[in-house]
Amino acid sequence: MAALAALGHGYQTASQYADAVKTHELQLHLAEMLDDTLMKTSALNDIGVNYRRLGLYYDALDYHLRALETCQSYAEEDMNEKMLKCKAIAYNGAGNVYLSIGSYQKADEMLRKALAVEKRLNSHLGMNVDLANLGSVYENRGLIDSAWIFYKGSMYHSELANSYTGKAYGHMNFGRIYALQGNYRKAIEEFRESMNLVHTDRDLWLWMQPALSLADAYVEAGMTDSARIQLDSAQATAHRIAAKEYLSKIDRVRAKLNEHEGNHKLALMLYKQADMREDSMVNARNLFEIETLQRVISDRQHQRIEDIRKHEFQREQWWKRLSMIALFLVTGLLGIVLYIQRLRRKSLLELKHILTVREHFFTSITHEFRTPLTVILGLTQDLQQYPASEVQNKAQIISRHGNGLLTLINQLLDITKVKSSIGNPNWKRGNIEAHILMIVETYREYAKQRNIDLQFMSQGPVEMNFVPDYANKVLNNLLANAFKFTPEFGQIKVKLHQQNKHLFIDVFDTGQGIAPEDIQHVFEPFFQGQDCSAPIGTGVGLTLVKQIIDAVGGTISVESTINQGTTFHLIIPIRSLQCAKTLVEKTDETISSNEPLIPIQNFSLFDSEEEDTQTRLLIIEDNRDVAAYIGSLFTEHFAVSYASHGEEGLEKAIDLVPDLIITDLMMPKMDGLELCRCVRANEIINHIPIIVVTAKVTEEERIKGIAAGADAYVTKPFNNEELRTRVEKLLDRHRSLRCKYCDSQANEHSEESQPSEAERLFLSKTVDHIYALLDKRQLEVATLAERLCMSQRQFYRKIVAITGESPATFVLRIKMQRASILLKTKVELSIEDIALKTGFEHVSSFYHAFKKVYGVTPSKYRKMEKG
Repeated sequence: MAALAALGHGYQTASQYADAVKTHELQLHLAEMLDDTLMKTSALNDIGVNYRRLGLYYDALDYHLRALETCQSYAEEDMNEKMLKCKAIAYNGAGNVYLSIGSYQKADEMLRKALAVEKRLNSHLGMNVDLANLGSVYENRGLIDSAWIFYKGSMYHSELANSYTGKAYGHMNFGRIYALQGNYRKAIEEFRESMNLVHTDRDLWLWMQPALSLADAYVEAGMTDSARIQLDSAQATAHRIAAKEYLSKIDRVRAKLNEHEGNHKLALMLYKQADMREDSMVNARNLFEIETLQRVISDRQHQRIEDIRKHEFQREQWWKRLSMIALFLVTGLLGIVLYIQRLRRKSLLELKHILTVREHFFTSITHEFRTPLTVILGLTQDLQQYPASEVQNKAQIISRHGNGLLTLINQLLDITKVKSSIGNPNWKRGNIEAHILMIVETYREYAKQRNIDLQFMSQGPVEMNFVPDYANKVLNNLLANAFKFTPEFGQIKVKLHQQNKHLFIDVFDTGQGIAPEDIQHVFEPFFQGQDCSAPIGTGVGLTLVKQIIDAVGGTISVESTINQGTTFHLIIPIRSLQCAKTLVEKTDETISSNEPLIPIQNFSLFDSEEEDTQTRLLIIEDNRDVAAYIGSLFTEHFAVSYASHGEEGLEKAIDLVPDLIITDLMMPKMDGLELCRCVRANEIINHIPIIVVTAKVTEEERIKGIAAGADAYVTKPFNNEELRTRVEKLLDRHRSLRCKYCDSQANEHSEESQPSEAERLFLSKTVDHIYALLDKRQLEVATLAERLCMSQRQFYRKIVAITGESPATFVLRIKMQRASILLKTKVELSIEDIALKTGFEHVSSFYHAFKKVYGVTPSKYRKMEKG
């Protein structure tokens, strides 16, 4: 390989670049076979240099970057001097290619990296080359002063290295700078000195550079004969050494010569010929290929790094496995103990998960049981006190909730049976189209009552094996769900067809739709959508449908658009079981045997229309029967308003400012805890006591409720006397607070009798606004309410709830307090002035009001205070 390297260098010195490339390629092949990295890098760099001298810049850059890539596979600290030198040559070669194609920024970057490596090697010859090339970069960019600095540095290192080639380049660079400055005499001297230093028998490629520069200087100096002789000699040499890159430069200098001699036509032709030669050397395709090559090289480097990391990771993994095996062999008993402990820990985690799921299940099922039981037990107590003539309506409510409980229990049992595969499904063979049609017909009368267009569409009979009980439960739940959410004059369609041994069933409705974030949860037990405005169901119907479809090997999916409707898609495989019995189709019997799941329709609850002066309760409950029952306990003594969910309840609370709120905990849109937080955060209604009525009876849930701002907690089913007592006690407590607030000796009472912090802040803010309006003589109750961002109704009920006084009475008391302060402290003010400052237009009215409050006239009060 060393011999091939020397031979290649000989060809390069003799300007036989094609032969040099072939020789170095053979060297590269041998180096790769022997895995000799140093010789491989050297060969790559030599091939790059020869391609660059042939003007094949794309290939030159490819080989220099490959050499650089090979060097970078080693860590810096692992490189010897020879490998570092190869790295510097690779950087320098790439920089020269970028310089040749005009990519000066990349050239500067590469050459500076080469210079850094040469400085590390303390190589004067290398620093000479890199500094000269950097000077060329700045010269081409028009930065002559910077170029001079680099060129002088280059000459300094070439003299230290005693390099004739370096000195030749230095004189050539100096000559070019002189030429740019118009000092052609000095330029010619420098170019001649450069040519004298170059051995023409060893490096004609290098000799070409000062030769061409000298010809150009002759032209600029007007020495046309010398210029022509020099150009002829250079052109002959360029053809002999196949240096294509110099031909375009020769054409340009010759064109300039003809232009000086007045032969403009020939000059123009030569300029065009030079452009064509340059375009053939570096064109858009070359630039694109160079950019592509850079990306390929970068990707290759990243891949190599990734491979190294992967190899190291695999090696680490292998050692870890060996260590684990050794550890297992040495400490087998300990490993068994650890394994048992791990199994135990896993079992505990699984048990914890099961307990969490079970707790969620029982919380949900408890709510579903306790809600109807609240109505059933409460009405049962009431029935004992009512005559027989008034029992029918309450008995109907009891029957409705009892049937709802029975349906819930049956569906839960069905889910358990299907999921655990308990029992043998009663498979039948027959026309499932006729069976589904019969189920749909059982809903026909109900659809007419609701003015809903119920349609059944089929492409014909479908003979298959199916379980009639499964079919009934699936269609009943899907149809009940569709009717529940479809408004009056809506449409429900059941479509059925057979395709590729599968039965396709679509149940479509034009209801309110399902929110996108809720679709993935619709088949979960007890799931209720947050934006659900329809009657709340048990939340297990769709779960049962999913379990049945899974049990028969089918699939169910849902697509929905808000305010447009929902479609459930069922795909069931058509089976042919030998054990299936033939289904005898008896239309009337089948219809009568199917009990449709008719959704319970909500009835309307109307708010009481009593005056604002009456005590008002706000009941927030999503179950209308429970809400109606709670309301019936208080309508005799209080005004009652209703809301079906948390958002509506909050809006009504702000509008009505009730004296007390009774709310459920589990509700759509906004639950009871969030409602409590919103009430306590609202300045208008933060004084209102809240009772939470819920099926969640754990201590944790109770603590959460109290922390959210609830004043009392009542669990379902509750005793109606307990609820009445809690309501009366809370209202009595607030009445007591109002009375004690009005009492002039309120500060002598215990802490629990004082208004809350929120109430004190509101009263303080109200008093500040009263004083501000008094100073402007604009004090009116309407203006004061507006300043507090409240309606007159809200302000009235808020003030009455806190103080027990009407707004007018409260404002008068604040006026009198201000009058007493002014009488004590502002002796310079007359009684008439004080009357005006407290909002009285007439002094007589002020005298009358003051005496009514304090028992004496203002004048006498001032004398008493002085005495």
